[in-house]
Amino acid sequence: MTCNGSKTAVIQPDGFTGALLACESVCDGAVVLHGPTGCRAHHSALSERVFPRDDSPERLNFLEPFYFGQPRIPTTYLDGDDFIFGGKEKLLTALKEIMKRNPSLISIINSPGAALIGDDIVQAIAEAGVSIPCAAVEMPALSCTMAGGYQQGMIAILQALSLAAQTTKARSVALIGLSIAHQHWDGSAAELRRLLALCGIEVVCCVGAGSSLEEYRRIPSAACYAVVHDEYADRIGPWLSEHCGGTIAASAEGTPVGFTATEAWVKIVAHAVNADPTPALMDIREQRRRVSRLIGQATFASASLKGLCFAVQADPSIALPLSKWLYEYIGMLPVAVELIDHTPTPLAARLLTWLESIGCADAWQRPWNNAQADLLFADGQQSTQARASGCCGAIELMLQTGPRLDVVPKAVLGATGSAWLVERIMRELSWALWA
Repeated sequence: MTCNGSKTAVIQPDGFTGALLACESVCDGAVVLHGPTGCRAHHSALSERVFPRDDSPERLNFLEPFYFGQPRIPTTYLDGDDFIFGGKEKLLTALKEIMKRNPSLISIINSPGAALIGDDIVQAIAEAGVSIPCAAVEMPALSCTMAGGYQQGMIAILQALSLAAQTTKARSVALIGLSIAHQHWDGSAAELRRLLALCGIEVVCCVGAGSSLEEYRRIPSAACYAVVHDEYADRIGPWLSEHCGGTIAASAEGTPVGFTATEAWVKIVAHAVNADPTPALMDIREQRRRVSRLIGQATFASASLKGLCFAVQADPSIALPLSKWLYEYIGMLPVAVELIDHTPTPLAARLLTWLESIGCADAWQRPWNNAQADLLFADGQQSTQARASGCCGAIELMLQTGPRLDVVPKAVLGATGSAWLVERIMRELSWALWA
């Protein structure tokens, strides 16, 4: 179950995909892609996969112009003439057609090619008589990371809402930095809400993660903006703080994945709003003890897991706490820890320092397919490749590649998410545990 292949190029989702998914994350909104059909099909399918709506699965309900049989991300299907003479008329017609479905918000995103035409999107919105908030991303951040593009799309939405000042509500937060691209994002949001509720803290909005327009309008009442994934919040947080007031709470341990990082995150957020974290900490510790007992009860599981090797390909905010938790709580060894974005950050520096402290500095920025790993944590594409090549087991952290039916809600973050990760690890490594 191990491999030692050569280093190959890794294709990562870009900022254009991030902007589209950010705008798609508003549950009662609609997204219009101003561009050719070739830019749409994959993104429409991706949105359906990561954030299924109550849209009818019957494709005959979406045969009107601009939808092409898919319910998400209608497009203006620009052609060669439009790129020469402009595609404004198609955009006007599309906006009028999409308004018939009564969205609460419309986001218009130029494709990279359409951004070169120079169509005046703001003028088109006015001419179409759109009476609801409209966000526009005229120049998508194609060359940046998906996280950067995600924040670009979210800030465009926040700007379009012109959020009014409100009286700050004590012990209330808005979650920032969680995206619909993250695996089991909805279950993770519910778990973080649950933990904070134990502390008497209300979550008024999950920015970028399935909230409605009504919830977005409650953002100015939040006393604090609680960061989940730093890479998806380091621009949104300061923007909200500047325009709506409120403080930013971010854990130095990164994303609340694993028991220790979850405890640190809860303490930081509770302290920021002057709440008592004790009830949530007691819940997390009980989950920790329960999972430990179950690992011990599995025949040879505790001993068999120790010493197995893992690889991570992720953002620093999740790579740091995940690697530390796998090493300290389960006893697995990191052999490859590759960051999606190599830009230096405090969390990346902490991760490197920690790897050096445990004698695993050679794992730093090492591709998973150039190491001998028993288990890989990465996005859906890399996980599928690992399974197909027979290199190792794999657990998806974001952008699952196939359809998923979760009869029982699942989470990756928080105490419940930690328990689920242990279950997934034991299933993926069953060959080692019960061989």
